[in-house]
Amino acid sequence: MKTSKNSTFNINLHVNQKKIFLCDKPYKLLVCGRRFGKSHELRTEALVAALSFNQPYDPNFPPTVVIAMPTLKQARQVHWKALKGMLKNAPFVQSINNSELRISFKGNKPDVILRGTNEDDGDGLRGLKIYFAAVDEFQDIKVGIWDNTIFPALSDTPGSKALLCATPKGRSHPLYKFYQKIKDLKEWAYFNFYTKDNPHFPKSQLRIAKSQMPPKSYRQEFQASWEDFDGQLFDQLNDSHFISNIPSDLSFYIGCDWGDTNPAFIVVGLSKDYSKFYIVDSWFNQSQQPITQDEFLDKLAAACTKYKIYKTYLPDDRPAAIKSARILGNKQDISGLKRAVQVSRSQLGVMSSIEIINNLFYQNNLFINSSLTEVKSQFQDYHRASDKDGNLLNKPADCQSDHLIDAARYVIALLYVSIQNKTLKLKS
Repeated sequence: MKTSKNSTFNINLHVNQKKIFLCDKPYKLLVCGRRFGKSHELRTEALVAALSFNQPYDPNFPPTVVIAMPTLKQARQVHWKALKGMLKNAPFVQSINNSELRISFKGNKPDVILRGTNEDDGDGLRGLKIYFAAVDEFQDIKVGIWDNTIFPALSDTPGSKALLCATPKGRSHPLYKFYQKIKDLKEWAYFNFYTKDNPHFPKSQLRIAKSQMPPKSYRQEFQASWEDFDGQLFDQLNDSHFISNIPSDLSFYIGCDWGDTNPAFIVVGLSKDYSKFYIVDSWFNQSQQPITQDEFLDKLAAACTKYKIYKTYLPDDRPAAIKSARILGNKQDISGLKRAVQVSRSQLGVMSSIEIINNLFYQNNLFINSSLTEVKSQFQDYHRASDKDGNLLNKPADCQSDHLIDAARYVIALLYVSIQNKTLKLKS
């Protein structure tokens, strides 16, 4: 597109992204499979909206193009570097402010700014005159922020538009209710694309994913299908996953869940070819009486010594306890504690890690020592929450006995992601 007398901005979209781009409806909802290219589409539309702005410009109440995600950290990681790459050496850019995550253009054009929504319930968007709202991972935006903050700011701005990009999370998720509300409104366009609709995505990766994921999960993640899920979160777990003969040639890791009354840890064995996981041992406080941090760390140290643990995974809600674990490891020369890893719970994600574990059950790559009756019970009973009308929600129910599951999530999900990343590096 032409942005000034002597400069242009090149639009590089694949054929199905262009269908979205060329749609002239003011509001668009894009629900698509992984790696379709929704984030690039969203960035492109945001930049074009800013650069093609040709309305009266009030410097006292300037229009703004907002790229929003659930957290500012996500917005920075996903979009900021890409935006700067798209605008590298562009003569129409006036300034790029890294501290404010703001891009300003020459002439009377709206600034492009990045925002997170969930940390402050959308308050950071209040007072803005939003000309274009580009909302990524819309399914994870807190309910009410669109209706109460973003949409009113758009309604107050002539010619305003929005693109919302999302991945479906089941028919019980608020996103599905939002889709049902807008799908027949004349101001809205709805787009639904599969991952395979991206001509640049390798089809071999789809075949691998289809062979490794439960059918419902595959349809949801790669075909953007609105699926119904039952209440059991580990619905691929069955009796064949409880075994008594644990292989002897494993490397061992520990995942921990803090707590004054119910702290817990899980010992996980990993096969030499990094393909199979075994929950071989566990401990959690069954006394219903609080125990001290030192008492728990002593239990952890004993398990590290017994299994020659290579690395311990500790959640980030108690940084002082992590430091104490490392100090104890150095003092007693316990390698597993010296290598203690701090797990970012927000980055890991509850449902994402649950999905990894459920997929491992589906692949028959995760097994549980049949003698661990409490572990077995927690995994079999773990279920979704429901709303006041009895509809299942895409999150675990509260007040479950799940400390051993949390401990398992921290170690298994992070090990799995690390293995996948190393495999990708080797292949590239």
